[in-house]
Amino acid sequence: MSQNSLYRRVADFERKIIDVLLEAEFPGRSEIRQQLNDCRVKTIDENGSLEFELNTHIKADVRRRIPIEGEIEDADGVLIHVLLHVVNGEVKELEIYKDDSSHIIRMPDASTLRLIQVG
Repeated sequence: MSQNSLYRRVADFERKIIDVLLEAEFPGRSEIRQQLNDCRVKTIDENGSLEFELNTHIKADVRRRIPIEGEIEDADGVLIHVLLHVVNGEVKELEIYKDDSSHIIRMPDASTLRLIQVG
């Protein structure tokens, strides 16, 4: 079993990204925050996308699979997208990718993440 298949605690820089995403008001936000209080994650790709393992049965009543998204420029100026995926009321994934599909050079500070409210 590879190390990437093991769930672990959320790293500080990952928590900061999540916290910034949850600053926006959207349906299901408080339940998502509760789900993520005591979750574990595993890295699922080279960009740092995360899969969540929840330790609660609380469900979030969201309108769309991706209720909130953020974007930020990488060091080369190409946009990095950060999407929070919720499936059947449970946070499943934090997807991170660049517009041009290249590798992320340096993940910028989460405080500069621009939020895009999807629904």
